[in-house]
Amino acid sequence: MRIQFIEIQNFRKLESIRVDFTRETTVLVGPNNSGKTSAIAAMQHFLVDQNRFAPDDFTASNWDPINRVGINWEAQSTLPSPPRPATKDWDALLPSMDIWLHVENDEIHHVSQLLPTLDWEGGLLGVRLRLEPKDIGEFHAQYLAAIRKAKAAIEGAPQNGDSPHAPPLWPRNMRDFLDRRLRALFTIRAYPLDAAKQVAPKNGMAQPQPLPEGSEPIEGDPLGKLIRVDPIPAHRELADASGSKARSDGGDAHEYREPRRLSAQLRSYYDKHLDPQDSPEPSDLDALQAIHNAQTLFDEKLKLGFSAALNELENLGYPGVANPKLTIATKIRLTDGLNHDSAIQYDLAPPSGETGAVPLRLPEDYNGLGYQNLILIAFKLMSFRDDWMQVGKAMQAASTGPSKPFFPPPLHLVLIEGSIAESMGRIGGSWGNSWLNRWE
Repeated sequence: MRIQFIEIQNFRKLESIRVDFTRETTVLVGPNNSGKTSAIAAMQHFLVDQNRFAPDDFTASNWDPINRVGINWEAQSTLPSPPRPATKDWDALLPSMDIWLHVENDEIHHVSQLLPTLDWEGGLLGVRLRLEPKDIGEFHAQYLAAIRKAKAAIEGAPQNGDSPHAPPLWPRNMRDFLDRRLRALFTIRAYPLDAAKQVAPKNGMAQPQPLPEGSEPIEGDPLGKLIRVDPIPAHRELADASGSKARSDGGDAHEYREPRRLSAQLRSYYDKHLDPQDSPEPSDLDALQAIHNAQTLFDEKLKLGFSAALNELENLGYPGVANPKLTIATKIRLTDGLNHDSAIQYDLAPPSGETGAVPLRLPEDYNGLGYQNLILIAFKLMSFRDDWMQVGKAMQAASTGPSKPFFPPPLHLVLIEGSIAESMGRIGGSWGNSWLNRWE
């Protein structure tokens, strides 16, 4: 099973486009401000965090028609028999994403919720994710109540010549209304699509099929256990050798964020997949024993070193009869070994054969941001893979009990922002590409 292509409609700069997925790595290439980030954001919004939608995610050219829907609702509400509001008034304006999967016959059990007919035998299978009103009647009622209240307040304001004292009140129009109420009144719903009605783009524009009248959404989240999505954002906020700060969002100087060291970024991989103190296994016992021995020896050394000072404290009258006695104890955490400037180093040359010789090394800050960036991406990819397949400690952390076997989602989509496609090949020839292909 794989994603064959997606079609995005009415999302930011993307009015209606198709993104074809290759069997290997899919790379979006284009000039600045051409919609690459919008395509990545659409996949994240629809597949990762559906609560991220905001009014600005609607295509800007659709706001005039959206405001006209509000005007029409107001005008119709004054009729003796106003028509009932319908979602079809919004069909051409709502952000949506069609996901088309190529499914083999022996993979049908993964997509049972999406099957168009019971005799479907594999091939192309589509589902539409659409941001739409939860309840069009409630949406209609809340909008009319809010707009009438605002207009009544303005009309009742004291007049001074031709200018009312009251400023423009919320909501001024449908756009203004949705600035506050979008997340409360809208949700994502999924609809099955008909592969027989799927057509190729024309002049670069996708041609999404209209939903049949009265289409019912699929219950639940049909893609939740089918696709796992892991994003790597463009702003990874690494520090360079001078310690300068990494720009977080392309804004002014006061919008800089504190940079993060590569060692700090790699600690998250260690904490999740390597820490022997978390869900220890038999193979971790030697490391835990070494930690215990080191802590015991260190505690004894500390007690010996502090003994004179503690004895002098007792001569001053502390502790008294009812006071607890002061002692010194340590707690060694393995991550402490990564909390220093030289936790990550680069080997420049092995040590010579001379007695006491040490290898020639430089700390992490003395290599370029590009190289650090590639290392960070590689570790994130390994972490995503281990989480997806529930390898090692990731399996223990997600364990639901011996009676519930783990089944990884059959599709794993990794979204990487930034100019890294060419660089990924430099990590190890085709190694980076083959990994992404396996995870696609």
